[in-house]
Amino acid sequence: MPSWRLRRASRGAGMRKRALLIGCRTGALRGVDADVALMADTLTPLGFEVTRATGPRATRRGIIDAYRALIDATGAGDAAVVYYSGHGGQARDPGSAPAPGQPARIQYLCPTDIDEPGPHGAFRGLFADELSALQDDLSARTENVTTVIDSCHSARMARTARQVPKARTEGRDWATVHAAWRAAVRAAPPRSGCTAAESNPSVVRLVACEPDASAYEVQLPGFDGPRGLLTASLARLLRAPGASRLTWRTLLGLLRPAVLDVVPFQRPEVEGPADRILFETTEQRATGVLPVAADRDGARLDGAELFGIAVGDQYALVPPGGDPERPLALAVVDRAEAGTARLRLQGEAAPGPHQIPPGTEAHPRHVSLGRRPVLLRPAEHPDRAHVAARLRACAHLRIARSDEPALAALTLTSDGLRLADSDGEPLSAGATPATDAGLDSLTQDLRQLARAAHVRALASGTGPAALPDDVAFHYALLCADGTQLPLDRSGAHVFHGDEIVVSIHNRAAERRHVSVFDVGLRGAVTQLTTTEPAGVGLDPDAHYELFRLPGSHRLAGIELYWPDGLPRGAPRPETLVAVVTDRPQDLTRLAQRGIARRGPGGSALQRLVDDVLTGVRDARVPQTAEPPVRYRVTRCDVLLHHGRRTGPSDHAPHAGR
Repeated sequence: MPSWRLRRASRGAGMRKRALLIGCRTGALRGVDADVALMADTLTPLGFEVTRATGPRATRRGIIDAYRALIDATGAGDAAVVYYSGHGGQARDPGSAPAPGQPARIQYLCPTDIDEPGPHGAFRGLFADELSALQDDLSARTENVTTVIDSCHSARMARTARQVPKARTEGRDWATVHAAWRAAVRAAPPRSGCTAAESNPSVVRLVACEPDASAYEVQLPGFDGPRGLLTASLARLLRAPGASRLTWRTLLGLLRPAVLDVVPFQRPEVEGPADRILFETTEQRATGVLPVAADRDGARLDGAELFGIAVGDQYALVPPGGDPERPLALAVVDRAEAGTARLRLQGEAAPGPHQIPPGTEAHPRHVSLGRRPVLLRPAEHPDRAHVAARLRACAHLRIARSDEPALAALTLTSDGLRLADSDGEPLSAGATPATDAGLDSLTQDLRQLARAAHVRALASGTGPAALPDDVAFHYALLCADGTQLPLDRSGAHVFHGDEIVVSIHNRAAERRHVSVFDVGLRGAVTQLTTTEPAGVGLDPDAHYELFRLPGSHRLAGIELYWPDGLPRGAPRPETLVAVVTDRPQDLTRLAQRGIARRGPGGSALQRLVDDVLTGVRDARVPQTAEPPVRYRVTRCDVLLHHGRRTGPSDHAPHAGR
């Protein structure tokens, strides 16, 4: 059994940074130890003292001991990070309703001795409740706590052999897990910190995916083996120039698209005080605000690639303590290269570089909405520069680095241009001629893929625009005999010709409006709730189903199909995105094709729709006395096969427990 001895913080000592990195290689995972090494190499230059718990040190007892050692060593004002890479799992109560006071599901992490007999029956999982108690004890020592979990809590099937889900894929007996959980809860000491990790104001939690979704281990460019997708993407961002100025909320805005471009089903989340600067307790409420530097060549913004700064972006330059509505000057980015964006100050009275006070900040006014990376290869092709210039002219796209995951790959060949998705699956049967017309067509295809990626990544409203999770969605496969088989909301395998039933229940005490969209295999976005363009209105306790045919009132469901001309191969992702609002909102423009123009006014949600369509974000918050529209986004992600179901065995639409 390992013995953990971390240097204990003494009163009056300066702030210390410590990181406990836990890696549990179990099942089919192969990159866990490399994940821990990558995080150690990333955090050490940031000043963290790193402790690793892998292999025999990552047993159930070893993890608890290591966590306790971190707690004992931590003092007030210290920064503490707890990172986990490995399998997650959950056991579900097979009953129709749990007993009063009992959970419907129990979540746990999988130590390296998960399959050995445990102290509470035959189960050695590390329960979420136990981790929350340890986290509470740590946050009682310091307010600066960060937890990063690169795992998932429900079993799913992978899209291809190159993607390994970080979840236990075999079932666990509910009675055994429940008995072990009860014993662990009874044996736990009284909680010293917050009563619930989700509400802990001292802890930032970065998780690899939503609670019912999956996180994946993948092979990425620039790595010699598989890595956790969250870990690899996070490490790349933390190492980028200017990362120390990011907040967790801003980081998530960069991290989520990078992950979704590789696995459309994995959507990272940040919980807790997300406006904090990374690994600090200082908060920055304004988003996208950047420090301005000046040299003999003029004003500049550093970290252009990290922050997604693009030519044409507009900023207001605000001196220290100044009013963003009365800036020192307005500036536009006129070139971005080598990680630096050069600003051209506008107006006859614009100050010179030597007149910009130290500490001046650039507040975004009109900026690009996170251009999606496209891999363009080979680098030595004579037409590459011309094609790259055409792609950069699109507000939705940028050229990816060779070691960077990308939304799609465009390959220049002797017979034209070939387009493939992020997993290498072709998006057309043949090559597109490298003519102006051909490039226009490909750019339109890539713009559609980028817009679809933004729709898949739509986030729920926050602050005054936050809407409670009070509308329930149930997804099911409609069988030929009229029966329904429940579908998992992430990673279910479906087939050409299948029909999906979406059942909606408004559990709120107020009226709600629901718009549902389908994001297809080629990126087409189709509105499914066409009867009420501003959202299907649901009174309190009302139910609604898509689709019931008029006249017969027969339940038809949403028919899935493999598009004509799309090459057959591995199953591909299709997503149902539902937007719930507290007032009618016309979101039909999300389904429009082609180049869109920004519409005047509208709610924050409608402006977000404009952002997705135009690829440009108006960063200013309009002043209005009208209460903001509150909204919530939910989704169901499936993997669509090109063939039809061939037998009863195919009717297992999910690989859950």
